[in-house]
Amino acid sequence: MVLDRLSRPILMPAYPASQRASNSLPKNICISLLVAAALCVPGALSSQQTGDKTSFGIAWRVIGQWHISGRDDLMSEGDALAPGALLKPLAGAQNHSVTVLLPDGQRVLYECFTTRDCERGFRVPSLYRNPSPIAIDLLSRVNAVMLKKDAHIASSQADEPAAASDETAVIVNAENRVEVAGLAASLSDGSYSYEVQPIPRGSGQHTRGIFEKHGRSISLTVQGEGLFDVLIYDRLKTPRIDLLLAAMPLPRGEEMVKSFEDIGALLKDWNEDYQGWPVHELRRAYLRSVILGIEPRTDRKSRRSSAHAEEQSTGVTCEPKFEPAPGVFKVDTEVRLQCGSPNATIYYTVDGSQPLEGATAYRAPIVVKGTALMIKAFASAPGKKDSPVVTGIYRIGE
Repeated sequence: MVLDRLSRPILMPAYPASQRASNSLPKNICISLLVAAALCVPGALSSQQTGDKTSFGIAWRVIGQWHISGRDDLMSEGDALAPGALLKPLAGAQNHSVTVLLPDGQRVLYECFTTRDCERGFRVPSLYRNPSPIAIDLLSRVNAVMLKKDAHIASSQADEPAAASDETAVIVNAENRVEVAGLAASLSDGSYSYEVQPIPRGSGQHTRGIFEKHGRSISLTVQGEGLFDVLIYDRLKTPRIDLLLAAMPLPRGEEMVKSFEDIGALLKDWNEDYQGWPVHELRRAYLRSVILGIEPRTDRKSRRSSAHAEEQSTGVTCEPKFEPAPGVFKVDTEVRLQCGSPNATIYYTVDGSQPLEGATAYRAPIVVKGTALMIKAFASAPGKKDSPVVTGIYRIGE
C-alpha cells in the first residue's frame, strides 16, 4: 500500500516466501515502480482532498468543444462534473474555455488560447472543504434545470427592454396577495404598474395591476400558488425590475422562504471568497426546480474520470502534486509542488489565470499568508507531453 503523502514511507505487503521467490523483479526495482506509480497516478486524491464523494460540480459556461476523459460524448453546459475529472478540448482546439462551479464555493475558469495550451487539459480540482447540504442541493437542482432545457420554463420577458433582475420567495395569502421586498425596496415612493406571467408559459392568464409604493416593500396580486415572471414599470412605462417570484401558501411557504434565504446567504459567502458567482441565474434555477418540481436525478452519472481507474500514459508528464493537500489552515502555510517525472519543470500561477507558455517556473515553496490562494500548475518533461493543469485552493484562518 502506498500512502497518500509523498513524505511518508512505502509499506510493502508481507508475501509468502514462495511468492517472493517467483517474482522475477529485484526488490529495489519493485519499490521504484511503486514509487513511480504513486507519483504519477493522475488526480490521485487524499481523503482530505476528496471531501464528500457524493458531491459534484457543474459545467456552467462552456465555449468550444470539450469532453471528459473516458467518455465519448461532448460536454455541455449544466453537466455534472466530479472532483478529479479530466476535461480536455478536442484535438487541435484553441480559444476554448469552461467555467466550473463546485459545492465548496470554488468557481474556477479554465481557458486556453493556443493548440499546445489546450492539449494539456484541465483536472477539476478536489474539494478543499466539506460542502454544506444546502450547497450540494443547490448545484444538484441547477444541474437538473440546465439539463432539462425546456423552453417553456424560461422567462417570458426575454424580448422586453433590459430591467434589473431580482428573485424572491414569498408566502401567498387567501386573497392571492404577496408582499415583496428585495430590490423593490429601492424603488422611489410613487405609482407603478406591473405584469404577471405564470411559468410555464401558457399555464395561466397573463394579468396586469398597479400599486403604490410606500415603505420597504410592495404588495402585488398574483394568480395563486406558483412561479411567476413579474415585470414592474414606472409611470413612464420604463421596465424597472424583472422579478422571478415563487409563491406558496402556509405552512410550506415558510419552509421555502427559509431555504431561499439560506441560498442567498450561501451565494453571498461564496462571492466574498471567489468573485463572479452567477447569483441571479443560480437563484432562478433553484426556484424553478422547487416550484416546477424539477427534482435532481438520483440515478445521474456524474461526469467523472476515476482517478484510480484512469491509467497514466507513459508519454505524458506526471501531474504536479500539492504538499500539503489543498484545504483550510489556521496559520500561514508553505505549499510545495512535486512531480514524479524525471527532469520535469513545474509551471504555475497564483492569481487564478492559466499557467500558459512563459509562466513562472517552480523553484521554491509557495507561501500562503493570511489569505486565500488558488494555485494552478502543470509539469513539462523532455520527450513527453505536458501534464494536465491541476488546481489547489488554500485558505488561511477560516
